[in-house]
Amino acid sequence: MSFLWYVASIPFPKSRSYSHCLQHLNDEVDVDVISLFNRMLHKNPTPPAFEFNKILGSLVKAKHYSTVVSLSQQMELNKVTPGFVTHNILINSLCQLGYITFAFSVLAKILKRGYLPDAITLTTIIKGLYLKGHLHQALQFHDKLVADGYQLNQVSYGTLINGLCKAGQTRAALRLLRQVDGKLVQPDVVMYNMIIDTMCKDKLVSDACDLYFEMVAKKISPDVFTYNALIYGFCIVGKLKEAIH
Repeated sequence: MSFLWYVASIPFPKSRSYSHCLQHLNDEVDVDVISLFNRMLHKNPTPPAFEFNKILGSLVKAKHYSTVVSLSQQMELNKVTPGFVTHNILINSLCQLGYITFAFSVLAKILKRGYLPDAITLTTIIKGLYLKGHLHQALQFHDKLVADGYQLNQVSYGTLINGLCKAGQTRAALRLLRQVDGKLVQPDVVMYNMIIDTMCKDKLVSDACDLYFEMVAKKISPDVFTYNALIYGFCIVGKLKEAIH
């Protein structure tokens, strides 16, 4: 099964219409920014997509995601061919708004236009899936990506591990860490911290300590977050001496 076919076939609950997504523009968006965008849109010749990306990127930083979606659609209506970065910006905005089905539609466009999705694109969708409560689909999506040879990075796996931990699936998070360790990506302190923190909150302090020593043995340096998680774990199980030492 091709990856493009897989993306197109993913079953999700029906979303509200795309036009509905565009109705909720943020009234606080700087009018000058929109004015500049519109002037650029009607220039002759029209500037290339990367010039528009600067504006869209600034709107994402300001969390004006609905406006990004609206302006991206205006670009296409005015025959401005979106580049790969434009698609990534749009996918991020759609995922932040919870419009996962539309984000996958944009991913399909990326593939049809001959672009190769990068770790940023794929991680954004993975995060969007678990934020929307589709953790199982996020894991399935990951498995399909790996099977098709797509490269994910530490942020990608940190995102998945974080989603599993927040869903109370600590053991699954640990299995994923074992699955990727040295094979798909080198684990980092963030991945270990997430699992250690969740174990400590679940009062599995002994398991958390084992993971801590494993981390140190692999020359992954613990940080303040690691120690805070362990201290908290010792405290809630009544081992104050261990917490102090």
